[in-house]
Amino acid sequence: MAMAPPDSTPRRGERSDDDTSLGDRNGDTLPQSESGEDSGLLSAMPLNMRLPTIIAIGLGIIALMLTGWLGHLVMGLLICLGLALGIGNMWLVQLAVTRVTANDNPSKQRMAFSSASRLLIITAIAIVIGFLVKPRIDGIGVFVGLAVSQVLLVLTTTVPVLKGLRQQS
Repeated sequence: MAMAPPDSTPRRGERSDDDTSLGDRNGDTLPQSESGEDSGLLSAMPLNMRLPTIIAIGLGIIALMLTGWLGHLVMGLLICLGLALGIGNMWLVQLAVTRVTANDNPSKQRMAFSSASRLLIITAIAIVIGFLVKPRIDGIGVFVGLAVSQVLLVLTTTVPVLKGLRQQS
């Protein structure tokens, strides 16, 4: 009785002899998706949007309570809008980076155009709201929310990196 030849395709996590593009010379393989294709380094480390969103919601609630107590509830609502615009910007940045780096030759010009157009739109929205809201002091809320969301982005991305560097040393 003849035996069937062994299956020559490598199992998940194994490497074939001719598959040198998926790993380095030490035998470590790069992350792969369920379909087996190379998922790239960016998809292995995406920005987790859960923590910044939860913190922004908490800060928005605090802003609403504080501005309501001071008699400027519209400012609190605009702070929440600014926080939402900032979180939306973070999500759009992640999406743009994923799209641009998915190509074999990522384009700096495409990334720059994406960033410039996104920031122009967000700035235009904030300026229009800031000028249209009466009293003018309440219109500042959207800028406060945008600024706080940027600080939030910096903190939620650098603190884990600093912790990782501290553990390495």
